[in-house]
Amino acid sequence: METLKVNEVKKHIAILCSRLDLPGGIERAIVNTANLFAQKEHSVTLVILDETKNSFYPLIPAVRVIQQALSFGITPEGNVISRKIKLLTDVLKLRKLLKDLKADLVIASEYPLAAAAILAGARKISKVVSWEHHHYYELKRNVFWNKVFRLTYPRLNAVVCLNDDEKKLFGSINHQPVVIPNFIEPSPPSLLTNKLILTVGRLAAVKGTDFLLQTAKLVLQEHPTWQWKLIGDGDMKEEVIRFIEKENLQNRLIIQLPVSHSIISEYQQASLYVMTSRNECFPMTLLEAQSVGLPCISFDCDSGPRHIIKNEKNGLLVEKENSSQLAAAVSSLIINGDKRNLLGEHATKNIRQFSPENIYQLWKQLF
Repeated sequence: METLKVNEVKKHIAILCSRLDLPGGIERAIVNTANLFAQKEHSVTLVILDETKNSFYPLIPAVRVIQQALSFGITPEGNVISRKIKLLTDVLKLRKLLKDLKADLVIASEYPLAAAAILAGARKISKVVSWEHHHYYELKRNVFWNKVFRLTYPRLNAVVCLNDDEKKLFGSINHQPVVIPNFIEPSPPSLLTNKLILTVGRLAAVKGTDFLLQTAKLVLQEHPTWQWKLIGDGDMKEEVIRFIEKENLQNRLIIQLPVSHSIISEYQQASLYVMTSRNECFPMTLLEAQSVGLPCISFDCDSGPRHIIKNEKNGLLVEKENSSQLAAAVSSLIINGDKRNLLGEHATKNIRQFSPENIYQLWKQLF
C-alpha cells in the first residue's frame, strides 16, 4: 500500500525579545533557534523590543529583524501613573505591530513581553506562547506586575519551559506547560590534558561569582600548576580583580572579556568546566562544555544543571552554594585523570540528545 507523505506546513513565527547585543546564554539560544526555524523554511521575524537591533551572535539573512523600543513601563523613569500610561501606549503599539505581522505563532522570550502580547490581543490572530529562560523564582515581580502575570499567563496557548522542574512550577499558572530544552551542535573534543579550568558567565551574584572566588582560592592553592580562566563581564568585575590581587593569583585566576560569538576553542583548551550559579534554567555553557567532552562540575541548584549533568556519570553535582564541596569535587578530577576522561566520554554521548534536529521536533509538535 502506498504511503502518503504529508508536507510540513510552514509557519510564520515571530519571536519577541529584548536586546540581543549581549554575549549571554539566553541571547545565544534565541538567535540559534531563530536561525534553526529559518533553516527549516519557516518565515521568521525577530522582534527586538529594545534600543538597538544589533546582535552579538550572527543571524542568518533569512531571519527578518524588526526593532522598536518598548519598555511597557518597566523603567526607573517617571512615576507610578506615568509608567502605567507608558504600559498602555506600548501595548497599543505592540498591538499594531503584531496585527501587521499576522504571525501564526508569537513566541515571547520574557514574561513582560508575553503579558504585553496577551494584553495587546495577539491571541485573536496568533497562537501565543511564552518561552521561559529564567528560573521561576529568579525574576522578582512587584505587586502590579505579579497581578498582570497572574491575569495573562493562564490565557497563553502554552508555556515553553527548559526542564521538568520549571514545567511543574509553571503548571500552577498555565494549563499547557511543555518542555523544550536548548540545543547544541557537537564540536571536536578537548584532549583534557591542559591544566586549565574554565568558567563562562556574567560576573554577577546570580552566577555565584562570590562562590567561584572562594572555590578557586582553595583549588589553586592545592594545585599550584593549574590555572582557572573566567570569561565574562559584569558588575562584580572590580571585586574579582581586587580578589586576584589580594590572594596573589595573578596569571592563575584569569579574567577574559567575551569578545567573539564563537568561543568553542576556549572550551577545547580546557580540561574541566565549573559552574557556580545560584540558580539556572538550562545553561547554554554546560551544553557548550559537554559538546567538546568536558567534565562539568556544578552546584545542584534548584533547577537546571541536574537536567544536563548526571552526577558521577558525565560530571559532578555538589550541594548548592557549598564552596568547599565544590573545591573538593574539582580537586578530585584534577587528581584522577582516568575518571576525568571517562566523564568526558560520557558527556560527549549525553549531548547527542540535545541535537538541533531532536529539539526542532519538539518545537514542531508545538506548532
